[in-house]
Amino acid sequence: MCGRFALYKTLEEIAGLFNAVIGDDGLWDWDPNYNISPGSVIPIVALDGRRTPKVVPMRWGLHPHWKKTPPEGRPMFNARVETADEKPSFRTPFRRRRCLIPMNGWYEWDRYEGAKRPFFIHEKDSDFTVAAGLWDQWRVDEGITLLSATMLTTAAVGEMKHLHHRMPVRLDEADWDNWMDWDSKPAKILQDMKGSDDLTWYEVSDEVNSGRAQGSHLKDAV
Repeated sequence: MCGRFALYKTLEEIAGLFNAVIGDDGLWDWDPNYNISPGSVIPIVALDGRRTPKVVPMRWGLHPHWKKTPPEGRPMFNARVETADEKPSFRTPFRRRRCLIPMNGWYEWDRYEGAKRPFFIHEKDSDFTVAAGLWDQWRVDEGITLLSATMLTTAAVGEMKHLHHRMPVRLDEADWDNWMDWDSKPAKILQDMKGSDDLTWYEVSDEVNSGRAQGSHLKDAV
């Protein structure tokens, strides 16, 4: 799973990386966040109806369009890539509503001598990576919708397996546009998902255990 991550690039920087426009006419803002937890509103990159990449605010925790009630309980912030095309909550987004989730890195916890230790994981040669996601829209009221997204995860490979058994599905830049394009074949793109050879990680303060904790120091090694 991936239940906590960091994104400290600005909206303008994110838009530039994806050759995208900032959606909602600039009526929202994004502050660097070093401890993003499920339920937060985060920048998501997806295609609009004209196939233009847009940076759009979405709730991290997918709420299916067919639900009769508002979101409640634990948000669906992860979807297993192995079964996403079959699960009722994810199969339509998997086929038609795919997105990209920008992040600088993410946190995972291992257990050592009975205590959980947090680690910050990021690419060795970059401070930026992109996870594959799915999005959906749920009607709140006439003309108003809730946009939400989930992050795809896969079985950890390589050395990552010794830290945690799951990791985000990450895509190379060459696959970004194809992943968002609803006419492309997602299964083919996923054959080229990144492994773990480009990743590194280190232990950080257990202050990050609290979803309310903030500050750039959270990703510093201890």
